[in-house]
Amino acid sequence: MSRGSLFLLLLFALLCTTCSKTTPFTIDVSAITTTDALGVPTGSTDPSDWAFDATWSESEKALFRTDPVDMSGSEVATVTIQPAYPNPTTIRQVTLQFTCSVVTFIRIAVVDAQLNKKAFYQFKTDPGLNALIIPFSEMNYPANTNYRIYYSFDTPAQSMYLKGHGDIRINN
Repeated sequence: MSRGSLFLLLLFALLCTTCSKTTPFTIDVSAITTTDALGVPTGSTDPSDWAFDATWSESEKALFRTDPVDMSGSEVATVTIQPAYPNPTTIRQVTLQFTCSVVTFIRIAVVDAQLNKKAFYQFKTDPGLNALIIPFSEMNYPANTNYRIYYSFDTPAQSMYLKGHGDIRINN
C-alpha cells in the first residue's frame, strides 16, 4: 500500500470516528393529566405527573442552578400537590396548587420537550394552601404544544428535598 493510500485510509477512519451523531436530550411531554378550570381531573391521567420524583438527571438538576437566593426561615415541609389546572389550557395560564405544613421554598422551571428553559420562578411559600399562577405568553409558548413544569422544594440546608414534574398543554 502506498503512503498516499495509507494516509487517505487513516484520514477516512479518523473522520468516521469523530463524526458520530449525537441526539439532542429530550423528555417525553406527550401525556398530560387533564383537569378542568377548578382542578378536577376530567379524563386522561399521567401517573408520573404531579407527584414527587426519586431522581433527576444531571440535565434536569441543572435547570435549578441559579444565583443564590435568600431562603432563610424556610423549613422542610410536608407537601401535597394537585395537578395544574386547567390542563390543557386555552387561557394561557395554569394554576399550580399545593399545601405546605410550614414555610418552605419552591423553585419552578418551565421547559419544552428539548429541556430548553422557558421560564423560572422562585417563591417562599406560606404554611397551608398555596396557589401560583404560571403565565404562558404567545410569543414564548406556541399553541398546540406540550411543556413540562419542574418543581423543587428547598431549604438553605437541604436543596431539592422534594422534587417533581408535570406536563401541560397549551391549546388555541
